[in-house]
Amino acid sequence: MLNQLYVENFALIDKLELDMEEGFTVFTGETGSGKSIMIDAISFAIGKRADKTFVRKDCKKSIIELTFFIKDNTKKLLENILDEEDIDIDDNVIILKREIYADGKSLCKINSKNVNISFLKKISSYLINIHGQNEFNELDESNHINILDSFLGIRKTKQYFSYQKTYSEYIKLKKEYHDLYENYDKEKNEKELDLLKFQIQEIEDLNLKMGEDKQIEDNLQVIENSQQISKSIDGLYEDLYGKSDNILKILKKYVDEFEEFSGLDESLSQISKSLTEQYYMLEELAYLVRDNTNKYDYDEHSKLMLEERYDEINKIYSKYGDGYEKVFEFLKKAKMEASFYEQYEEKVALIKEKLKNLEEKLSKEASILSEIRKNDKTKLEHKIVSELGTLGMKNVNFKINITTLEKFTPKGMDDVLFQISFNKGEDVKSFNKVASGGEISRFMLALKNIISSEYEKTMVFDEIDTGISGLASEAVGKKLKDISKTRQVLCITHQGQIASYAQNHILVYKEEDDVGTHTKAITLTQNQRVHEIAKMMDASTKSIKALEHAKELLSKNSL
Repeated sequence: MLNQLYVENFALIDKLELDMEEGFTVFTGETGSGKSIMIDAISFAIGKRADKTFVRKDCKKSIIELTFFIKDNTKKLLENILDEEDIDIDDNVIILKREIYADGKSLCKINSKNVNISFLKKISSYLINIHGQNEFNELDESNHINILDSFLGIRKTKQYFSYQKTYSEYIKLKKEYHDLYENYDKEKNEKELDLLKFQIQEIEDLNLKMGEDKQIEDNLQVIENSQQISKSIDGLYEDLYGKSDNILKILKKYVDEFEEFSGLDESLSQISKSLTEQYYMLEELAYLVRDNTNKYDYDEHSKLMLEERYDEINKIYSKYGDGYEKVFEFLKKAKMEASFYEQYEEKVALIKEKLKNLEEKLSKEASILSEIRKNDKTKLEHKIVSELGTLGMKNVNFKINITTLEKFTPKGMDDVLFQISFNKGEDVKSFNKVASGGEISRFMLALKNIISSEYEKTMVFDEIDTGISGLASEAVGKKLKDISKTRQVLCITHQGQIASYAQNHILVYKEEDDVGTHTKAITLTQNQRVHEIAKMMDASTKSIKALEHAKELLSKNSL
């Protein structure tokens, strides 16, 4: 419910703060007092297009703030939506704030967090609805099917759930098809496939081995120094084993001599042992050197072959990735993409077949929903006519026109349009083209009396009493009171009969001073209500009969 309305520097309002109550609240006041300004202020707070002409003269900006207290079920729903903007709900309170500046710009806030206008509208739609001139809200033609379905309880049927499941699968598959086909350029992708095949072939033909590039680098380094290496190997072998006075021959002489002395004492034995070990180690080294004497005799052809291979590897690295791992990562990805393009036609054909089957299923399920709507729509037609009749609209003809769309929607294949005539003998026409503000308000009143909502929003009615009096006014007042038992109702009225049904009564009035004209509002006491309602029914506030009648109405209706 709306807990508080705060308005500052808006039209004729300097500053206004109203604490609102549950149930049925009426706004009354003389013509021109500013009652409609209240509706305008609320409208701007919930997302109506900013209009700088409403900023009070000589002021920089207008401020309108609506404070709502919400029930737990609404809180649970809105928390999920408000998470999108990182907005928290504390103590079940939501504050909608709109600032309108003199230059035409505006600022929107929800619980002190800046939001865009579309998000403000989205959240406010769960909290409050205004029904009156140019305020169609729930009666927008796109919502007619929702109203009918709500009345018939279609969304609770297994047929509806089945359709929703199939539709969800269909939309998902259709998107996949769109991504595959609609955005597919055959010529472009054939070229892409040819390129991928070339790249794959080029990499695989190289037959690259892990670490091969490093091995070639090492080999080329050896080749670069091969002449000096070979010279050193040959010299070492000659000194160790080749020449007549080689190292091994000299060492062998001392090995033999000290072997004879080894038994004389421990030190000589150790020298003999060490000489023998060194001799065999050098002999083994000599064999190793001998085996490598020709290993480093590279010719120019071998060098050219290695350099050519090294260049081929680096060419691949420069094109597909700097290193073995990156090249083969590219190769893996290229093979996957090539596989996708090669299997594309097959995938498209498979998805098209699935879509065809789903469309057949959706068509059957949509037909079932359509049959329910067409068979049972008269129930809502009769109910609306009956309700409007009690609200002083005796010659109403209301029809629900259902036509079949050529596409699937989340609700089926039906286009639902409310058509109505308010005068006897006239043809029914689109509701939104013929209904006035007062007629819209009474239609919504009838509708809300018929259809309940899970999320009980505050309802605001403007001009609901246009063109009615007497018994019709009594009926309107009673229905407003009945609806207010389950939700907060705010209503602007000129009629005492309707005002008498309210639990709360706010008087809007104007004051003039040296500065200018100011719109103000106060909550009336019970005694003040008697005088206000008497005045509404009889211009003479001194009429005892009017006062007695007002007391009687309040005693009977407002409890």
